[in-house]
Amino acid sequence: MKAQTSLYDSLIMELTRTGELFRLSATEARLLAVLYVENHSQTLDQMANIIGKSKTAVNIAIRNLSHLGLVDRVWVKGERKDFYTSVNSVYSKLMTLQVKQWHTQTTRQVEAMEQFKQAVPKDDPQWQQMQEKLTSSLQFHEQAAGILKKVTAIS
Repeated sequence: MKAQTSLYDSLIMELTRTGELFRLSATEARLLAVLYVENHSQTLDQMANIIGKSKTAVNIAIRNLSHLGLVDRVWVKGERKDFYTSVNSVYSKLMTLQVKQWHTQTTRQVEAMEQFKQAVPKDDPQWQQMQEKLTSSLQFHEQAAGILKKVTAIS
């Protein structure tokens, strides 16, 4: 039994690290890992007990995960408390959210660099190197935005 507990804890820890790669807080990532691994829905009290956090901390994290569309509140017959479970394709959904975030940020960068390029004097030799660097950087961001747009369209 101890080996199973250790294996379970190790799996939760690794899945938590995966969640943290996608900018989830440690609590959010751990809750998501627990809900993903468990075969049944959990109450806030149960989750707080499993991860060793306060019910308030769990409630805040679950609310954030629900807002991201990573967990669902489920109804359990005969129970008055709310139960939660992870969505079916949780890691696919995490990747889609991350790529969309990257695309949005990259698009903002392109817009900001285009505005900056307009402000830099074009015929001033002192600014020539800056123009070249800015042009190169703008090309990179435009290519990245194009790739991310394609990836976002697929997912």
